[in-house]
Amino acid sequence: MNHEAKSSPWQNEALPSPSQNIETLKADLERFGYCMVENALPPKTLEAIQERLFEQAAAEREIHALKNPANTDPINQWVGMLLNKGDIFFELIEHPAYSALVEHLIGPGYQISCVDAQIQHPGAGTMPLHTDQWWMPQPVMPGAGNPKLSAIVRGKGTCLDPAPADHPIAPAAAVNAMWMITDFTEQTGATRIVPMSHLSGQEPDASVPHKVPTIPAVGPAGTAMVFDARLWHGAAPNTSDQSRFGVTTVACGPQFRALENYSRGLRQDVFQRNSAERIGRLGFATWSSYGHTGDPEAQISAGRAEATGELRAP
Repeated sequence: MNHEAKSSPWQNEALPSPSQNIETLKADLERFGYCMVENALPPKTLEAIQERLFEQAAAEREIHALKNPANTDPINQWVGMLLNKGDIFFELIEHPAYSALVEHLIGPGYQISCVDAQIQHPGAGTMPLHTDQWWMPQPVMPGAGNPKLSAIVRGKGTCLDPAPADHPIAPAAAVNAMWMITDFTEQTGATRIVPMSHLSGQEPDASVPHKVPTIPAVGPAGTAMVFDARLWHGAAPNTSDQSRFGVTTVACGPQFRALENYSRGLRQDVFQRNSAERIGRLGFATWSSYGHTGDPEAQISAGRAEATGELRAP
């Protein structure tokens, strides 16, 4: 599908404005695919995150240039696995409003898929429009052929029409938050979004410049934009002389693969000093026996050293 939209689906709508009312936020998330959490981060928390992230990002930029696979712009910077890089980042995934919005959309048994920083340094370019649920196959009619799930790849969208579909679409399987660690303005490269596109059931055209009308998700530092992973979005160029720092947290259903492999990559010291409840959210807990390492009822699956190996009869 690549036909153009006759009009933007939100053109006659009053778009979401920043709010702290959880019912308003839930309604905005459902209808528009996103909501804006006003003053989500208290000043002291914001300051602590800024201090830790700025230092980490500067140090990592000296030794490597890791890229988000969805945004390979040479000036963009991706700082992954933030839960290894400061306990302050746990406060984002445990934020009451974020947790409530995640549970509202995908239920209470979710897991954390990633906590990473998306940084648009001065001169960074336009990111293609995409969804963060590109890996979800679309419903098919019996006899239409089975989608080859392992052959799905990102960045192949061609749809130009973000209007709500008139047929069944895949449900939301993940919920994102973009935490604005510095001010998000049009000049610094605030994320561009397509309101109501989460109900299109399609992957957006990936051309740059964007062929689909978008709006900037702007806000002062401390704001959080929480959005349905099916929403069309992408970073905008940074034409200012200031870097734009955002932290992305993603929660997904426990039956889906997380972006960050915490069971492999979470540092042992971080694992040991955190509670079973925290660790369970990172994929160490079983879900209906899936993810077990021998005992499907264990609260936290056993690690390599504790896993049962070869046994011999006495």
